Amino acid sequence: MRQKTSEPLFKDIFQYGSDAIVILDDKGIIIDANPSIEMLTGYCTEELIHKMSLCDICHGMERCADFTVCINCFTTLESMSSFKIRLLHRKGHIFSVSASTTRLPQNAGGFLIVVLRDMSEYNKQDQKYVQKKMANYMIQAQEGERKRVSRELHDGVGQTIYSMIVGLNIIEQMELENDLKSHFQLVRDMAVQALSEVRHISVDLRPSSLDDWGFVPALRSFIKQFERTYGIVTRLSVVGQERRYGASIETALYRICQEAMINAAKYANIDTLEIHFEEQDQLLYLAVIDLGRGFNLEKIEVMGTGLGLYGMRERAKLIGGTLKITSGCDHGTTIRVYVPLGKEEEIIHDH
Repeated sequence: MRQKTSEPLFKDIFQYGSDAIVILDDKGIIIDANPSIEMLTGYCTEELIHKMSLCDICHGMERCADFTVCINCFTTLESMSSFKIRLLHRKGHIFSVSASTTRLPQNAGGFLIVVLRDMSEYNKQDQKYVQKKMANYMIQAQEGERKRVSRELHDGVGQTIYSMIVGLNIIEQMELENDLKSHFQLVRDMAVQALSEVRHISVDLRPSSLDDWGFVPALRSFIKQFERTYGIVTRLSVVGQERRYGASIETALYRICQEAMINAAKYANIDTLEIHFEEQDQLLYLAVIDLGRGFNLEKIEVMGTGLGLYGMRERAKLIGGTLKITSGCDHGTTIRVYVPLGKEEEIIHDH
């Protein structure tokens, strides 16, 4: 009874299964194959059955980085749960598949059933995962280096210049000839300017307020600097309670907002800028809105000049968010970022 029930079930699996299944005789010749073999290898069943062996299109088992070509291995191979082999596609390219084999008992023919699964989609997913991990690692390394250099500028070079200014102030109080005194004043003013530039560069590299106080306070500080530098009135609206988020989220939002603001200042020809930030229903929303000249987004993408836009998108992706850009000539530009939040305790423990 069980055998009668299982036979049609096996036929359905054989006929409609997504994995390719081939049945080999004791010489390795394909005596049957399901339709999925064509999707996998490009060979139709008529070309394979009783005409080819699996060894004809097999380029060996994979062994770590290299592979071993096995002559007629399928004639002696017993049941194996999972291993990788390289197959030759009908179009000429070689690709990897996952294989498993089952040897039927002699009273059932002694045939070898080989199940082949396409690994290309899995490999693509693995590659995407590795690329994401590498991108995340690169951004974290970059931010870490920014933080280190910023601290060295502030605590090292900045303090040295400050000490020089103090020394020059002391010398300036001494009785000096007018020419010498004016020279000291000039040198002191240059040192003050150098200290200001060092502090400016230090903040640009990695604002300490981002680590100490979080995204919104760091953004407010940057807005003040931005207004002094570009003369653009910037309005920030924050909806909801201000609080800390994960370091990766805060860094990504800050860098995206910083990039969007600087792009607007450089290219949009504006005198005002609006920024909106809110948290609602476990979703963060950030928008940078200008009413400037705008641009043709498709043209920018095609020309390959949108590196800043690409960087913003990648940063959003790495924190599980999405970035949307709407723009048009003389219609301004709006950059929106949506970031879903995880569990509350995860957000808190990230700091």
